[in-house]
Amino acid sequence: MDTAGIIHTGTALAMVALVLLELRHPQFRADSFEAGPRRRRNWAFFVTSFIPTLVVQSAATWFQSHLPSLLRPGTLPPVVDFLACMLVAELVSWVSHWVKHQHPFLWRFHFQHHREEHFSVWMVTHTHALEVVLSGSAMVALLAWLGFSPTSVQLYFAMYSVTLTYHHSALGYSLGWLDWLIISPAYHRHHHRRVGKGNYGGTLTVWDVVFGTARWPEPETATAPLGLPPQAREPFGFRKEMLYFLSGRGGQRS
Repeated sequence: MDTAGIIHTGTALAMVALVLLELRHPQFRADSFEAGPRRRRNWAFFVTSFIPTLVVQSAATWFQSHLPSLLRPGTLPPVVDFLACMLVAELVSWVSHWVKHQHPFLWRFHFQHHREEHFSVWMVTHTHALEVVLSGSAMVALLAWLGFSPTSVQLYFAMYSVTLTYHHSALGYSLGWLDWLIISPAYHRHHHRRVGKGNYGGTLTVWDVVFGTARWPEPETATAPLGLPPQAREPFGFRKEMLYFLSGRGGQRS
């Protein structure tokens, strides 16, 4: 098995392990298996989430092979290459996330991730396929153009995928002092509060700290209401959410 295969296999196993651990939470089990609109919505998002993931992976391979780069891959030492790749990717992720919360039209492609009131790893799949394809492809194109090695890019996306699943867990994991650097469930849960602001980072808190948008968890974070306000116009339901951007309506979340 080549390096890419090892990274993809390890990522898949880590994410499966986190999902299996999530089954210990009664609300997650109910949202997964009890009949009703929430179960239908969750599984619809889950099934369709594989399509944009495969598209972005294919785009990454194509850009690495065809896009001219500023630096020849291998110019930087491997550790420096990975760290620089991670910081650049995290900056792009922060900016992209922040803009989706500020621009009413882009919010129509992101509100799906905030529509749910139950915090769990199901939220990882609650995304608009078009958003994932466009933002993911732009990300891999930039990283390829800057000349980061394919291994660094793959390692970053592996870390991003595992951390994304980890920090959406309903089980409230903590890495101790590393929670100041690596986004924890409590940190990201604050972002999903109805009145939540800030915490736009994808994997690390670094750019939130730099731009002054870090909001550290408070005691009430664990029980604060999540999702959108009761009067929100955004619909609930897979098909309606996917087509909402065509309605011409859209709110704005800080």
